[in-house]
Amino acid sequence: MGLDLNVEGKAIPGYEAEWESLIRRHFTGEQPTEADIERFQAVSQPAYASVGAPQVGFDLGADDWIAEKTAGRMTREQAIAEYHGYHVLALVACDGLPKYTHAGLYEGVDETSFRGAFLSDCTSILTQGMIDAAWEHRMPDEAVEYGKALLAAAREARQNKAGSPRKQPFWRGLIGKQRDSVAVDDQLDIVETAGRWFVFWGSRGHPIHAYF
Repeated sequence: MGLDLNVEGKAIPGYEAEWESLIRRHFTGEQPTEADIERFQAVSQPAYASVGAPQVGFDLGADDWIAEKTAGRMTREQAIAEYHGYHVLALVACDGLPKYTHAGLYEGVDETSFRGAFLSDCTSILTQGMIDAAWEHRMPDEAVEYGKALLAAAREARQNKAGSPRKQPFWRGLIGKQRDSVAVDDQLDIVETAGRWFVFWGSRGHPIHAYF
């Protein structure tokens, strides 16, 4: 079963109680209405706005990026007007934008999403209980706690000399690989990346939705 861990919006100051009520109802399996979704969007800040990504129309780097992406289809001025306010996540490098992601492969998964299914390949680093726990929704404080547990497991594995320094970059496309073919070094990288990702978003007030 596939698992994508998606970042939900965090509460806008002054609307914390309403935001928490909406997200907890969602996490307990209650089907949200269109009105619920619209209201949640109104009282929360989306994940992409929390990484400090440059915006088209406000930052030269973002303007240059969108102009290059749309070259041949529209002028620079047209591109900036068309995408005004767009957050260019491609220009950001941080723990909140993981390399292990299915972003762009299907709807509902963006660059902030972590491909949680990759943790199932990390049996040399994680207990089955910790792997199973990835399939749970998490409020911000729970995300931080789980992230720290992942980092602790990776740290213990390194201290026990479970792996060795990586000699080459890990191929991003783990899709289709056999679990027993994932080297321990690569497992360590997945777990550490996931741990930092959970801490990044949880510490910034964002809950995590397990989508599968």
